[in-house]
Amino acid sequence: MEPGKLKSQIESILFVAHKPLKLKDFVGILNQDPGLIKTALDKLAEEKKNSGIVLLENNGEYQLASSSENSTVVKNFLNAELREKLTDASVEVLAIVAYRQPISKAEIEAIRGVNSQYSLRILLMRGLIEKTLNPSDHRSFLYQTTTEFLMHLGLNSIKDLPSFEELVAQVKLPETPHFQEEPQYQEVSQDSNENHLSSPQTEKEE
Repeated sequence: MEPGKLKSQIESILFVAHKPLKLKDFVGILNQDPGLIKTALDKLAEEKKNSGIVLLENNGEYQLASSSENSTVVKNFLNAELREKLTDASVEVLAIVAYRQPISKAEIEAIRGVNSQYSLRILLMRGLIEKTLNPSDHRSFLYQTTTEFLMHLGLNSIKDLPSFEELVAQVKLPETPHFQEEPQYQEVSQDSNENHLSSPQTEKEE
């Protein structure tokens, strides 16, 4: 296939795609050599880099997105919509994932000090974060941001986020607590030779 036509077809597919596409997705759709498709993607990215719409690549996934040069107006538009849908707790969890990714649920909760299951579920439903296998323990998952997250912030890469060190220069994060495997109980009263024990309360989502 002519290189120009291949590039044109890839651009059209990316325009109508509702999710990021991998190289193997293009191979299956276009039935073309992966090397030719990768070359076409690289050329398309080069052509788009100075336009209002750029070709974004994140962890081997490709998607059209708005240019970072227009990030201010795009962020003002999308963040207003995003904030209407997310609680402060969910935004907090999203920020932790963005700067500490890939990160486990236990690590997120150690930083926040509260149960974060609800916020994680909401962020997964919104497509702003995704699960990935934990390389050190395949029975558990880690969380990382998605291409959708980059689009909402008008970024081309997670590397374009403001420096985490600058943001927390005046904020000391809490130390990670040492969790005990078994819940601890405290004797509170004694009646008829029976001890009444109280268990620690489960922290609720903010």
